[in-house]
Amino acid sequence: MGALFHGAMLGTFLIAGRLRPRVADQPILNRDLVMNVVNGLALFGFRVTVIAAVASSLELGVVGTEWLPGPVAQALFGFILLDFSRYWLHYAGHRIPFLWQFHRVHHSAEVLDASTGLRMHVADFIQLGLVPIVLFGLVLDTSTWHPAVLPVVLSIGVFFDTFQHANIRINTRARWFRVWNLVLNNPHFHSWHHTRDGHLRDGNYGNTLIIWDRFSGTDVTGPEPPAQYGVMEGEALANDPLGWQLLRTRPRPRIES
Repeated sequence: MGALFHGAMLGTFLIAGRLRPRVADQPILNRDLVMNVVNGLALFGFRVTVIAAVASSLELGVVGTEWLPGPVAQALFGFILLDFSRYWLHYAGHRIPFLWQFHRVHHSAEVLDASTGLRMHVADFIQLGLVPIVLFGLVLDTSTWHPAVLPVVLSIGVFFDTFQHANIRINTRARWFRVWNLVLNNPHFHSWHHTRDGHLRDGNYGNTLIIWDRFSGTDVTGPEPPAQYGVMEGEALANDPLGWQLLRTRPRPRIES
């Protein structure tokens, strides 16, 4: 069910990006999209085998949650805890050099669309997969939670992962956007997370809620989308899934003498 929902969101926001593009001449079908999907399928296979096996063996739950009064409170608590944890993991992925060498695979994307979230190193994928496993399997006892709570909480993250990367043009002056942008992630906010000048303007780490960036001083949003996406030239990687996983640096262009 999770894969079907992810596929539906991917298709929805690819189409939305075609109808209202931020980058007008960007085709809906491009090399980056194909490479991202291939990489995502490989990671999905890893998730339903290795990560699923780990998750099933870590159902300990040392902290009781009986005090949560019903599914709505359970979902709200789980969502905020997960989103807060993902913010700090994302922060660490940028600020700790060892973690950045893996996370830069995601930031090597120079074309942003709804599939860009699938572009990641397996080490990054394992970290993201372990967060809900540790929170809802190892630390918290969620055995009394309504069975729909965790799938809904995780689906919110999938929705925003595809939405925030989409090639959608946002009218930042619109009243609805000013209200939305107070709390929730969106393609304009997240585009600044992918600016090629990230070494000068490093921030916007929130996954769904962007209040963590507001409170922590990591909001780096500009009035218009950045001109270029990706990483600095010396960090750019070969643009294929194997190159990403092997961290194979893209050769620098030759300068004719």
